[in-house]
Amino acid sequence: MSNQTRTKVLFLITKSNWGGAQRYVYDLATTLDQSRYEPVVALGGDGELIDQLQAAGVRTVVLRAAQRDMSLGKELRLFWELCTLIRHEDPAVFHVNSSKAGGLGCFVGRLLGVNRVIFTAHGWAFNEHRPWWQRLAIKYFHWLTVLLSHHTIAVSSAMYAQLDWPMAQRRMSVINPGRTITEFADRPAARTQIATHCPAIAKYQDNTWLVIIAELHPIKQHHVLFAAMQTVVATSPAVRLVCIGDGALRDSLQRWITDHNLEDHIFLTGAIHEAGRLLKAADLFVLPSQSESYGYVLHEAGLAGVPIVASRVGGITDIIDDQTGTLVSTTDPAQLLAAIQAYIATPQLFQLPAQRLADKLASRTVADMQARTTAIYEME
Repeated sequence: MSNQTRTKVLFLITKSNWGGAQRYVYDLATTLDQSRYEPVVALGGDGELIDQLQAAGVRTVVLRAAQRDMSLGKELRLFWELCTLIRHEDPAVFHVNSSKAGGLGCFVGRLLGVNRVIFTAHGWAFNEHRPWWQRLAIKYFHWLTVLLSHHTIAVSSAMYAQLDWPMAQRRMSVINPGRTITEFADRPAARTQIATHCPAIAKYQDNTWLVIIAELHPIKQHHVLFAAMQTVVATSPAVRLVCIGDGALRDSLQRWITDHNLEDHIFLTGAIHEAGRLLKAADLFVLPSQSESYGYVLHEAGLAGVPIVASRVGGITDIIDDQTGTLVSTTDPAQLLAAIQAYIATPQLFQLPAQRLADKLASRTVADMQARTTAIYEME
């Protein structure tokens, strides 16, 4: 690769919606020292990430063949697009993100002789519910991706531990995502803003609010939380559950709410931009996910000083332990119900763990993540 005044870092991510991996790319690309680095982001689709990057002055390149769904024709077109892109951009660092972009990106980067090919693993697809042979095949391709990269960043200790095949972990480092929120809306303002998205909850401003921010997807286990709420409100009718996020399950979840006469207790607000800034609206944050590679929303809730009940899975345990929150089993819904009922009975006992978590996460900033990541860029 040719000598450049600044080190060009070309980021690659498959989708341009505003999810955890996209925020990670945004945070890195927009905080690199512009006197030393030139960031460029290649991505698929026409989502919010493009607008956010361009507003921050980061150049973007849209790859027309970059889509999550796989087919031989699309993969060949994406391969050609990536080859053309790398030859044109001539990056010193090629930082690829997500499973699909990772495998093909690492292969193309190595093929064309990029000096540093870095892969950040935001989740392992072999953790999804699939037949065993599919999970084995997917793990094999993830393993090859790690071996093809010069170095792989795992966003949590659990992800590092899960790829335990030969020679993989020696090429990996754990760097938890950083999160910096300079200003949270206070409780009244946050609740008022949420009510603009969901007017039905406006009359319950003085009640106890449980909040979840998550895609309406089976892996987030909203149905388990809803079942717990059905029991909770039988004895604590002033408790409301606010579900921020959208997804494929919205219609079926709304039908469940209606069928169980819980329209006054469970509210689906839809997606809210930068919902993390509104977390002081919550009395208790709840996330009963079956799997989490890290859990940005838990990090944000921790920074907001909100007590948390979450599943003891994956990267969640890099954020919360038994001294800083309440962790429950994904296979025993009674634990989730008991934790919520314990909060309602004695909310004051949840304040010290919440403060410990806020103190712990105060140093896990975007600046720290960026510094540790650029150190990997500079490794020999």
